Amino acid sequence: MTDAEFPILGTEPLAVELANTLYGTGEARIDFLADARRVGEWFALVSGRHGATVPMGPHAGRVRLLRDCVHALLSAAVEGRAPDAALVERVNGFTAAAPTYLRLDWSRGAPASRRAGTVTGAAAVLGSIATCCVELLTGPQAGRVRRCQGPGCSLFFVQHHSRRRWCHPSCGHRDRQARYYRRQHTPGAF
Repeated sequence: MTDAEFPILGTEPLAVELANTLYGTGEARIDFLADARRVGEWFALVSGRHGATVPMGPHAGRVRLLRDCVHALLSAAVEGRAPDAALVERVNGFTAAAPTYLRLDWSRGAPASRRAGTVTGAAAVLGSIATCCVELLTGPQAGRVRRCQGPGCSLFFVQHHSRRRWCHPSCGHRDRQARYYRRQHTPGAF
């Protein structure tokens, strides 16, 4: 991926698409929302599908904070572990600004939600994304959040088919190529 491209799958809930803007791991991690310009560009690209039409560049710091929290919560769910309670509270703080919001409770070992207000503007957009995250983690798709198994890919996706292992067909193709290469170039492999 070049600096100009965003990792937008176009098929995932907005919370997953936002989390995927933090790509990779360790020192190879890429922050696709590194500045206000990039935040504005990303929201312009996703606004048509998700209705997030408020200019979000001026709110880049809050967008990245929410993205980092959502990414950490999805990682915890994928890895089967409870997240830090501070992350849960930060997301709840964002959901409180949504037109209507859910409260996330992870205190009993598993995520649960309850609907609870109204607002407009950037706070409402970020609140809606946070609410999407809570609904995803506590709703019928909760057990379907996955991390792509493609070589070098770290994107999240919601698994709608039991055999889906990749975020995009291109990752599946790279995975098959890597396995073929290993079989052909590993001594004693057949």
